[in-house]
Amino acid sequence: MGVEHGHAEAKGPDIAPQAEVSRPVLAVVGASISDGVGAGNPDRAYPALLAAQLGWQSMVSADPGAGYVALGSRKLGPMLRLLAKLQLTDHKPTMVIVQAGYNDIGKSPKVLASSVSKVIGEIRTQAPDAAVGVLTVFPKGQPSPAAWATDTIIVDAARNADPHVYIFDPLTSHWVFPTLADRLHPTAVGHRWIADRLAADFRHDGLTGLTHH
Repeated sequence: MGVEHGHAEAKGPDIAPQAEVSRPVLAVVGASISDGVGAGNPDRAYPALLAAQLGWQSMVSADPGAGYVALGSRKLGPMLRLLAKLQLTDHKPTMVIVQAGYNDIGKSPKVLASSVSKVIGEIRTQAPDAAVGVLTVFPKGQPSPAAWATDTIIVDAARNADPHVYIFDPLTSHWVFPTLADRLHPTAVGHRWIADRLAADFRHDGLTGLTHH
């Protein structure tokens, strides 16, 4: 299940922000939740809703099942490969969020940490002026010890790669939102909850006043 608007499989100008270039750009690279699974359509997924709250533009490159290591259901991943489709050097985003982790549960800690570091490093290279956010493992019911371990590896690796990275951690922050029957993917209301929560975190962290570079 996926959506086409502005996502990873898009080519050429379709990946570009869908509004005037003067507004700040939120770039999201991620897995199924960023791809809009459960939302019904891309405009109801959390990246579009968050950008709308901020008055920003959004662009998304995502593949359900993808992770820092996992390739994803359409084999468009991992994150480093999905990131390339956003063409950050051209679009100069104000904020880049990497949403991944659940699909990497059980992967080699060493490989996972290295992959996180490479993704953060590539963002810093392509968009040196952008703020970087890491949206980590989403809960599925009661999170397993393996989920917690994966979450910790991602957070530690991201902070080691960039001490200024913003961490949005659904596990440690005890996020609870309406989900589909799988207890993982948000409903349309859940996507709105995630957007609202991230907008609140943006305000808390002073990110809402960032401007387009």
